[in-house]
Parts: sequence; structure tokens; C-alpha cells
Amino acid sequence: MKAWLYYRLSRDEDQEMNSLQNQRQILIDYAEQNGHEVVGESFDDNVSGMTFNRKGLGELEDAVDEGKVELVLVKDLSRLGRHRTQTDLFIDHLRQNNVKVISVTEGIDSSNENDDLLIGFKQIFNDFYAKDISRKVKAGIRQKQKSTGLIESLPLGYIADREKKQVLIDEETAWIVREIFDLYLKGHGLTSIANILNSRGIRSPEYYQRRKLADWKPDISKKYLWVQTAVKRILSNELYIGTMVNHKSITSKIYKTKNFTDKDEQYRHENFCDPIIDKQTWEQAQFLMQQRSVINPRNHKGNTLHRYAGIIKCADCGASLIARTRNIGGKTYVEYTCNTCHRYGSKYCSPHTIREQQLDEWVTDELRAWYSHIIKESEHYERIVKEWLKRKPTYDKQIERNNQRIESLKKQIEDLIMERLNDKERREIYDEMIRKRESEIADLKKTNEDLERYDVVSREKKEQLTNISELLKDVLNTPKINDINLRMLVKRVEVHQNEDKTLDLRFEFNGGFEDSYGVEIEDDV
Repeated sequence: MKAWLYYRLSRDEDQEMNSLQNQRQILIDYAEQNGHEVVGESFDDNVSGMTFNRKGLGELEDAVDEGKVELVLVKDLSRLGRHRTQTDLFIDHLRQNNVKVISVTEGIDSSNENDDLLIGFKQIFNDFYAKDISRKVKAGIRQKQKSTGLIESLPLGYIADREKKQVLIDEETAWIVREIFDLYLKGHGLTSIANILNSRGIRSPEYYQRRKLADWKPDISKKYLWVQTAVKRILSNELYIGTMVNHKSITSKIYKTKNFTDKDEQYRHENFCDPIIDKQTWEQAQFLMQQRSVINPRNHKGNTLHRYAGIIKCADCGASLIARTRNIGGKTYVEYTCNTCHRYGSKYCSPHTIREQQLDEWVTDELRAWYSHIIKESEHYERIVKEWLKRKPTYDKQIERNNQRIESLKKQIEDLIMERLNDKERREIYDEMIRKRESEIADLKKTNEDLERYDVVSREKKEQLTNISELLKDVLNTPKINDINLRMLVKRVEVHQNEDKTLDLRFEFNGGFEDSYGVEIEDDV
């Protein structure tokens, strides 16, 4: 019979016992002893039996479809595959093409009906073995991820020193990473950055990954072009600030699934390697990515974003104000106009036209006012902390009295419950009495919590205000607020045009700025 030899080896198996050479020799000896003609052979090395997307198995299937094969010889059925269902389907496919499978060491013949039950048991065992090995391998990997951190492949900008077991910065490519962050902070979008890198002939990460392979050869037909997803992966990779994050997803090669894990389930290792990007640059980039995903600003033909693109809105129709560059009398300036008016005419909305320079002046004035307010608030909280320290003995006595009252109320509730059991006719009256006492207990507990944490909250608030004031001071000391600081400070600008064509502006700031403004805290608890 025309026989095809197929053999396979995966990395989790005994390399010596199941070596490809040993398997091949066993199959050749069997074919010679039984008078079979070997018409071809194929193999797969370092490939799991749970997947059927294998090169060697594909060559066997092509030979079967072309009618070149009558018999497939394997050392044992696990070589053909360990996935119970897919192995069964593949054997059925061979039967439909009048091709039988012989497992040499197990003495199993797929054309023998008496072996069907044995084939079924073998497939169950092989499937269980693969899943058991998979669980053990995953457990080992998970432990290493949790204890020391594990890198399966290094991103662009890093190389591995296997002798010292260290991750080092690769200066040959690290500059590309720094360039990407720099372009992004200057206002370029993901696609715009990809186009810039491609126009300058800078190759994508795929090129540098392939170059690390032992059998790598230059492929002049492949362009190794950048795409926006590759740029986003670099901007999102925390390894560039020296932090290794493992267990971000759970992948099952058996069931072909991938699930992302929550952040609190991930394994984080600070100072895992030297950073390529400083922390401030990283935080600014993350802020911009999050903001742009919400406001979805548009830049024209790969140009950088205008300063207020995506954050300046028309208060009357809700549309964005679009930026237009004007050149009058040799002077160039940028002005913003309501997009509804620009596209459909003044019948639908007024233009709300405002120059960028005017916006900058008003933003600066608003931030100066914020700065003065925050300084006053900070001094206010400092007085609160000092006052709390003076009154702490009084607060401690109040907490003790409240706790005694809570215990007394709990005892009253227990008594009322017993009385309610003996007086079912007035059950609703007892329920109302119990609810009142439970409500009083909740209020007393909240009061105690406020008394105990009042100084902590005040200190935290003062520290927050101090940090904000220092940031504002640095920003206001510059001749002009740069684009990234502007976007981190200003969340939204709404422009309203009055009947006399004057404009009213309302500013909404990010984070602690709006939280800290106008908050009234009583000196007395």
C-alpha cells in the first residue's frame, strides 16, 4: 500500500523518547516489514497536538486529496492530534477518502471496526493529557509572572542580555519610541505618526522582531510599514516607563478564546528595567489618548491638532467650533467658528467667531483666578487641621458617648423584636419604632466616622490643593501655556453669542480644579 509517514514533536514532551528521528525510524521499519511503499512524509516540530493548523498535517491532507495515499502511519494516535473532536473528524475525513490510519506502537488500525472503541478511549486520554499539561505549564508561567515578571517578547527599543538575564535599552531603536511619544504630544494623531515614520523610511517593529530570528534573511519585497495600531501599542506599553505588567489577558489555545483581566488581577513589577520614557511624558500621553477617545478631534491631512480642537463647543447648538487659519495683512492667526454656521449658514446658528489668541488670554485669566482661590482654600484647610488637633479630646469623648448610645439602641431593637412577636396586631407600630432606631444608629456611625477621619480628609485635601497650586504656578510662569498643559487643565470651553454679537465663555476644568472650586467646609464638625 502507498504509505505516508507523519510524525510530530511538541516542546512539552520527552525530547529524547519522542524525537523526530526516532519516530521516523520506527515508521520506516514498520513500512519495510509490512511491504508498504513510502510515497511521502511530513512532520511538525514544536507544535501542540491541540491545534490542527500545522504545516506537516496540511501536506498530508493535500496528498490525501490528490489521491496519492492509501495509508497513514503514525507512531501513536497522539502524534496525529490530541484534540479529541478534531482528531476524530480528521480520521473520518481520511476514511471518506479510503485512507486508513495505523498507530504502529499501539497496534491500532482505523479500518478495523473492533478498534473503534479503543480509538475513542485513546482520544479521551490524549485530550486529557494535553489539557493537564497545559494547566501545569500555565500554573508555572503564572507563578513566574507573579513573583519576578516574565517577558515573552520584547517590544521595540529593548534587547535581552541572556547571560546577565537583564533587559537593556537598545539605543538603535529606542529613539524611534521617543520620537513617537514626542510627535503624539505635539498634536499628531496615530495615523499621522504612522505616515510620518513611513515617509522617513523608518521600519516597523515587525522588521526588528524578525531580525532577531536565527534564520532571518532580508526580504526586499516586504516594506515593513507602520500602521496606527502599531503606534498605539507603543504609546500604551508601560514597559517604556520600566513597569512590567503580566497577566493582562487569559488565552486558551485549546478553545481559541482570549479574555482580558481586570487591572486588580494583573501582576505589576515597578522598576523592572530602565525606562525609555520619563513618567511625566508617559502620563501626558495617556491623558491625551483617553481624552481623544472621548472628544474624537480631527486633524486635517496629517497636520497637528489645533490647541482647542475637540474641546471648544457652541453653547447654542452643541456643535464643535472648527479652526481656520487666516492671513490678513501679512499676519497669520487662527480663529474658531461654529461648525453648524460654517456648513449650513447663519440661518441655523450664529458664527460664534473667536480668535485663538483671545481664548489663550481668557484661559490664562481664569487660571490665575483659580490659583488665587486654591491658595485661599489651602490656608482654610490648614486652619481646620490645627483646630481639629485642639478639639481632638472633645471629639474622642463624643465618639465614646455615640458608641454607648449605639449599644443602647441595639438593645432596644432586640427588645422590640421580642415584643413584636408577642403582639402581632401592632406589628406595624413596632416596625416603625425599629426603623427609627436603625436610622439613628446609622447617623451616629456616620458622625463617628466623620469625627475620626476629619483631620485625615482635611490633610488629604490640603495636600491635593498644594499640588494643584504648584502645577498652576509652574504653568502660569511660562510665557504661553503649551498645548499639552492646556488640554490637561481645560476640559471644555462653551461659547455663547449674544444678540449684540458679544460672546460669553464658560470654562470647565479637569480633575481637582472643578472639585476644589466653591466647596464650603464648616469649621465646626
